[in-house]
Amino acid sequence: MKPPVLQHATSSTTPSLITPISREMQNEVIQLTHHYIDLAVSTLGLRLEKIPIRFDIKGKCSGMYRSNTRGKVIRYNPYIFAKYYEDNLRNTVPHEVAHYVAHSAAGKKRIKPHGKEWQSIMHHFGCKPTVTSNYDLSGIPIKRQQTFLYHCRCNQHLLTITRHKKIIQQKTEYFCRKCKAKLTRDQNAPE
Repeated sequence: MKPPVLQHATSSTTPSLITPISREMQNEVIQLTHHYIDLAVSTLGLRLEKIPIRFDIKGKCSGMYRSNTRGKVIRYNPYIFAKYYEDNLRNTVPHEVAHYVAHSAAGKKRIKPHGKEWQSIMHHFGCKPTVTSNYDLSGIPIKRQQTFLYHCRCNQHLLTITRHKKIIQQKTEYFCRKCKAKLTRDQNAPE
């Protein structure tokens, strides 16, 4: 499966923007995702359903398995897949399916995202249980989140809008890993 050249030229001062993977390549990714699900069903004796597969992630993440009240879904980044297609077929697809399998096999028991259950399934798939990739993301649209400045006794911390809202809504508190102090924000800081 040799991917076509997916970059198009722009001016020499701006990096070439990556074009997302084609519908044909998406279908190959979907087929491979179903292959790993079928492999888990046939060799591990699990009952797993085919879950939705979407190509809608932007940013630095290649893939994501999510399970919540709205259901289960595997999501892939069509831009990173376009730039690193073969590597993502080898690594990202089994990585995300292993999350789905481990989560389904554990039932209501809570497991660590990249814990021994997930690692065992990656080995079962014949894959190395690596957690992150080190891709050059030039030309890939990166989602930028608004950040908010917080501080502790020893440092300043930039928190994403998601974490900031959790603090504002009094749903959680965050602490510095170094000095263990609670992160706080200046009362005069603009929202």
